[in-house]
This record gives sequence, structure tokens and C-alpha cells, in this order.
Amino acid sequence: MTSVKPLPSARCIVKIATNEHTKPKGRDNRHIDYDGSSIVLFRIHILHTFLSALLFVYLHQTLPMSYLILQDYKKLIQSDNLSQIIGADYSLVTQMQLAAQAEVVSYLRQKYLTSEEFTDTSIYDYNLTYYGKNRVYFDAPAFSTTSTYALHSQTLYLGNVYKNTIAITVAGAWNPAKWQLLGAQYDIYYIGLDSPEWDYYKTYQVGDDVWYANKTYTCVVANLSVQPNEHPEFWGTGTTYLRTGSSLVSGDAAWIKADNRNQQMVNMMIDVTLFHLHSRIAPRNIPDLRVKRYDDVIAWLKNCSKGTDITADLPLIQPKSGQRIRYGSRLVKQNNNY
Repeated sequence: MTSVKPLPSARCIVKIATNEHTKPKGRDNRHIDYDGSSIVLFRIHILHTFLSALLFVYLHQTLPMSYLILQDYKKLIQSDNLSQIIGADYSLVTQMQLAAQAEVVSYLRQKYLTSEEFTDTSIYDYNLTYYGKNRVYFDAPAFSTTSTYALHSQTLYLGNVYKNTIAITVAGAWNPAKWQLLGAQYDIYYIGLDSPEWDYYKTYQVGDDVWYANKTYTCVVANLSVQPNEHPEFWGTGTTYLRTGSSLVSGDAAWIKADNRNQQMVNMMIDVTLFHLHSRIAPRNIPDLRVKRYDDVIAWLKNCSKGTDITADLPLIQPKSGQRIRYGSRLVKQNNNY
């Protein structure tokens, strides 16, 4: 996500809001642009409104998307405790998430297709285009009676996220006639596939459909182990499989209300991230619970990488095309004279 002028930390936001709160009323207007929404704060002395808007912009514009979202941490730690650990600097969470992901993947990448599992969980945007298995969740700045909103912008009101159907050019009270309900805050959706994923070990017949690398292919020559995107003579050129953000609102059945992440991986990522966040504060005084859970994760990953007693519920790496004799491959007969 493209960032405007980055804000260094949430503590800085508090300081900015406090400074604005003390400004004379003649200089109390503030304008914030976020993803098509024009947030105009006419009365800066309403501190919680200004702080809420700034904090949302900070968390969702300056921090990159990632596999985990902040809501995930509530499974294993209270929000107040997390804030205390990071000193209200949420950029640390993102940094440690990336470190945790690299650590977890290092144990799995020799056997599993980790790039398929560890994909971004992004905020839903009505105006964007999404591809097969892309995952989004609902979140938005809290509704403000002192803000204006562009068409299709989103806001949070009483725990639900709404998209406006009429541009709001004059700030005012909540008007349900101008907003369409999307869902509860943090609801997760992903795009399901309209065809089975291509399988290296399966024999395909003419007319079989598969999904591979963001495209849907139809078999034109029976084959085994022929990778679709590399062999158009067997699969044609394929059709890009995508959905618009607006299709979720219109009820497209391709959008599935569920979390397509492996929940065991989610919990492990949280445990590893929390361990590293604690180690930043006091490496010699990490809570026993965090040490135990981190050690359990690493032990599990080591066993999983060996493949003896544990197998992760993750997609396996498939051999490259050409490593097996391909049925229907039309190999040219060769005469070798020795």
C-alpha cells in the first residue's frame, strides 16, 4: 500500500493530536485523505475523533500488508498487554511478523509450497481487483460527524463496516440511507476457485478444467504432469481468473466468508512474533509462557521438516515438468547409434 508522509509511531500520533487539541479555534481544521475518503475534521478539539482517524491512517497506510492482522493477536494476548509490550509502536509488530514468517518458512520451504500459504491479508477495497484465493477483511476509520466521504468510501459504525452509496459532501449525523452494510469489522472473505487446482500427479483428459497461477485452463490434449502455463499445446493460453471488489457487494458466490489460512500456522506465527517482541524488551527475562510456546513451535517445525512423524496441512511442492514421462507428450522419436 502506497504511503503518504509516514508517521513514525503511534506515540507520535498521540503527541500530534494533543498539540492540535491545544491550538486556537481559529486554526482548528485538519484534512486527511485516506484511500478515496476525505476526512475533514472541523473541530480538532474533539480529540478522540482526530486521534482515531490518524491512528487508522497510520496503521493501514504506513504498515505493509502481511499474513497476520492485529485482530489475530487477540487469540493469544490482550490488546492492552500487546500495546504495553511494543510501547504503542505498531511498526514493531510488522517488523517482528516478517522476521517470524522468515523463521517459520525456513523450516518448511524445502517440502512445502509456503508461498501459497503465507499470502497477504489485506483490507477490502471496493475499487480493487482480486484474484483466486486472495484474502481480505473489513476495517475502516470510525464514522465521524465532522467528516465528509467520497463515493464508495468505507467507515466503521457500531462494530460494522459500511460503504457509502451517496457521496457525503456536507458533514453531519449518521444517515443509514447513505450507507450499505458490508459486514462486521474484521470479517474475512476470500475468493474461491471455480476449478480444481492443477495436480502434478493427476492424468487429465480433454475438456478438464484446472486453476493454476491465477488462470483457468482447459485441457486440449490428454496429459500427465504437464504444467499449464508452460505448455499451451496441451492447455491453451488460459483465462485470467479474477473478481472485482464490487462483486463482493453484489453477492458473487466466488467470495466465501471464511479464513483460508491454516489456523495452526496462524497460531504459530503469533507465538513466534510475541516471543521476539518480548526478547526485544528483556532477552534474559522473557515470560515462561512465551518461551514454552516458542520452543514448542520450533520443535514442531523441525519434526515437520524431517517428515517422519508430522506432516503439515500445507500444499506440497510439486516436481517441475519434465521430471516424469508425460502421457500424451508427443515426444519425438530419436535413433541413437552407438
